[in-house]
Amino acid sequence: MAETERKNPGDEDVSGTKQTGEDICPTCNGSGEIGHKACPDCGGSGRITVIVGDA
Repeated sequence: MAETERKNPGDEDVSGTKQTGEDICPTCNGSGEIGHKACPDCGGSGRITVIVGDA
């Protein structure tokens, strides 16, 4: 992973990696906020990167 690529705690891999896709963050249910603050798992985007292919 290059240092310029960002990975949030809820991400399973870096966005754009083969066999990954976007999903709704289960922690904030896609809102990007928890208690009027940015969700710590998705960084406030409401989306996380998940592995969708089999390895």
